[in-house]
Amino acid sequence: MKILDFLKRHKKVQFVSEIDFITNLGRQSHLAVEMLVALREFDIEEDHEFEIEYFFHSNSIEKAKQLQKELSAINSLKGNEVIESKRPIVIKGQTAPVKMMHETLKKWATQMCELGYKHDCRFENWQIKR
Repeated sequence: MKILDFLKRHKKVQFVSEIDFITNLGRQSHLAVEMLVALREFDIEEDHEFEIEYFFHSNSIEKAKQLQKELSAINSLKGNEVIESKRPIVIKGQTAPVKMMHETLKKWATQMCELGYKHDCRFENWQIKR
């Protein structure tokens, strides 16, 4: 009976598919290389450290808050906040200073992609704060 459909539990909608996750891993790795090339042009070398501002997107406040909770438990990350007024929902924060080395940035970006996927949120973007 269609009239009572609203009483049925709705299946949760997946926000980040496995294909999206794998594609984003490659994109973030490529972004790390591009960022480092640009930094080297400004004489910023591997021993320099900068904070990184990062952004995730989610389609659910519950998923966003679970991700925020896990991000807050990581000592090198700070200032995590969920911005509910935007669609998709935004989770943002920043790191402690990070060395501008390829392996360091690639490992960090991979970790962020994996954390996002674990909570069905997309690791959307990041930028170096100077």
